[in-house]
Amino acid sequence: MFKKLFSSRNEIEMKFPWKVTAEQEYAKDPKLKPEDVQKLQEWMKSLEYLPQVDDEMLCHFLHACFYDVEHAKKTIETFYNYRTTMPDFFANWDPSAEDMQETLNNIMLAAPLPQLTQDGYRVIVCKLNDTNPERFVYPLCVKWMFMCCMHTMWDKGIINGYVIVYDATGYTMSHLLKCSLTNVRNYINYGKNASPIRVVKIVFINTSTVIKRLMTLARPFLSKEIVNMMEFHTSAEPFFGGLPPETVPEDYNGSAPPILSLHRESVKAVTASREWLIQEEKVRIDEAKKNGKSKKDTTTLEDSFTKLEFD
Repeated sequence: MFKKLFSSRNEIEMKFPWKVTAEQEYAKDPKLKPEDVQKLQEWMKSLEYLPQVDDEMLCHFLHACFYDVEHAKKTIETFYNYRTTMPDFFANWDPSAEDMQETLNNIMLAAPLPQLTQDGYRVIVCKLNDTNPERFVYPLCVKWMFMCCMHTMWDKGIINGYVIVYDATGYTMSHLLKCSLTNVRNYINYGKNASPIRVVKIVFINTSTVIKRLMTLARPFLSKEIVNMMEFHTSAEPFFGGLPPETVPEDYNGSAPPILSLHRESVKAVTASREWLIQEEKVRIDEAKKNGKSKKDTTTLEDSFTKLEFD
């Protein structure tokens, strides 16, 4: 099923299903230059512990880093290192796994809106489907988001930017207390240091005092750049009211299909790439070649928010 190429550096290299080629990306975006991609390829080959990846993947990193080659180098190395040091998010990328199926079928909804915004941004809405905190598993929700991101890159190519909308309806203190501080910090650090997509805005709708408490606790991990991207609204109208009705799900008074339908479509599409995702998860830093050392962060945090006091 897969095209396999053998090399001295990696036992097997996968050719992933890029529907938009590097050549097509160059044609769309004059700021994206083949010579910069070649610089990154040569740099990665010079470091034995880094994997070999397609030019298309490097195009995404360059776009996410606003075409800065040196910034892209740091982001690439951090990205493939995090795949080893953040197993809760990057191990077992199998959308058919029992725990993931439980999350997708019953716990969370995550779906892109059917059309891009006027600025060419992809809006992704995330919310709880079942608000019972006993069933909520935060790392699985994050893992699914990362898998969807990878699939979108393969399927759609480079998108101008992403707007992530978190609908906090039903999110309670009990949900917050189930989150690991380490995982929350890791998710934020990934967004700051390793994302291969350009996130331009993070929007919280239907917020409550729980979200304010979460932000207070997360603030030490947030950069000024991320804070400036954030918007908080106590209802959905301030955000969705500014979009054309045909792009807004009917859950938020638009004429597009409901989030549940969009979520199911997304799950079907991503799950169809199951074998590719399982192989993609293995593309990471070779720790044995990195002088026998790992870049694991040894900082320890309390396991959850339960030991913290709230004002």
